[in-house]
This record gives sequence, structure tokens and C-alpha cells, in this order.
Amino acid sequence: MLVSVIIPVLNEEDSIRACINSARRSYPLDQVEIIVADGGSQDRTLSRLPHDVKVVQAHRGRGTQMNCGADVAEGEIFLFCHADSRLPDSWRSSVITALANPSVSGGAFNRRYEPAQGPILRFLNRSRSFGWWWATHGERCQFMTRAVFEDIGGFPNIPLMEDVELSGELHKRGKIEIVFPRVVTSSRRLLENGILRQGILVQWYCFRYLCLGTSAEEIACLYRSSREELADAQVVPSWPT
Repeated sequence: MLVSVIIPVLNEEDSIRACINSARRSYPLDQVEIIVADGGSQDRTLSRLPHDVKVVQAHRGRGTQMNCGADVAEGEIFLFCHADSRLPDSWRSSVITALANPSVSGGAFNRRYEPAQGPILRFLNRSRSFGWWWATHGERCQFMTRAVFEDIGGFPNIPLMEDVELSGELHKRGKIEIVFPRVVTSSRRLLENGILRQGILVQWYCFRYLCLGTSAEEIACLYRSSREELADAQVVPSWPT
């Protein structure tokens, strides 16, 4: 069974090879397909890709980029992985086993932050997710079958909260399975903004979006990473979709 790993990127030269290596591991090409969907990187991200990786150019925005990656994917299962995350050993068998349950519509991984600086991150790294759909964000590497993804209609064309919307659609169709082992995800945004502050902001933004009707565009203006600021400071080409 072919699993397509779709990775949206924007100026990820420091992390993309580790992400791809964690997905590839020793899996042959007929078991794991890797697709990088680039949103206009201005650094050396694309030059660091292995030869067996498919590349698609897309307008910037994770949802749009991941949809473009899915358009060229050939797998029966789709897994969406952020470029600053690393999939664990045996991730493929964990995904296939979870989706073999007919009551499961999709899933994601428990996570571990690295670097784990301070007691709060160490506590989070020992905690376990219970599969609440509104807390199943993209950094957990969401996965589902191609059939379910196509039935949902892919990610919505919004600048943020695309992962929450997808989780909501999966929740309507069945159980969201949270699997082990843990995916490793970067703690850079937490460390940039402060762990408690960033955690509170994420929950506040989700609450505003889901309960108060704040648009994804408004929240996206507030929720910006250093990589996005770098991209905006440079000339970003407009790629055809």
C-alpha cells in the first residue's frame, strides 16, 4: 500500500532534509511517496531535496500547498507533515493499522517537542492527546485515506485554521485516532514567543475562530512566524496552481 507524505514548505533549508529522511527511512518507493509543495521559498530549501522527491509549486498557504501536493499524489493514504517535524520509526505501520479500523476516519500522532527546554515542554512531551478534533492540529501529522480526503474536498482555501477545519470534517465521518510513537516537532515558535504565551494564544485563536466567528484571515494576520516575515521581506513569486 502506497502512502503519500505531503510536506508544505516555505524557507525550510535548515529542517527539510531531516523531515524527508524521517519519512523515507528504509521504505521503498512503492511503499512511501514523498511530495514537497513549495510556497515560494527564497532560501536553499529546494536545492536540498533528494532526487526521489516530487516537487510541486503552489501559492503560499499551507492548505493551498497541501492540496496541490495531494493533486499529484498517487498513494491510497495521505499523510500531511510539516517541514519542521520528523516522523518516528514505524510510522507507516502505525498509520496503516489505525486506518484499517472501519470506524476511524483519520488520525494524527502524539507529539514530542524538541528542543525540550524547561519543565513545561518536558511535561508536554510526557502528556497524551485524547483525540479532541479541535486540538488535532497539523503539527501532529494528520493522515487519512485518499477516499476520505477527496470526500471532504481537501483543505479549505484559507490562510490559517485549515488543519482545524479538516479535523472537524474527519470528526463528522468517524473517530480520529491518535497513534504512537510520537512525531517530533520543532519547539521554535514556542521558544520564540514564550511557551505559556504561545500555548494560550493558540487556544484563544481557536476559540475565536470556532466560537466567536473571527475569520481565518484576521487570525492569520496575528499568527505569523519568523519564516513568513522573512518571505514577506523578499520578493515572492506567484506560482501557477
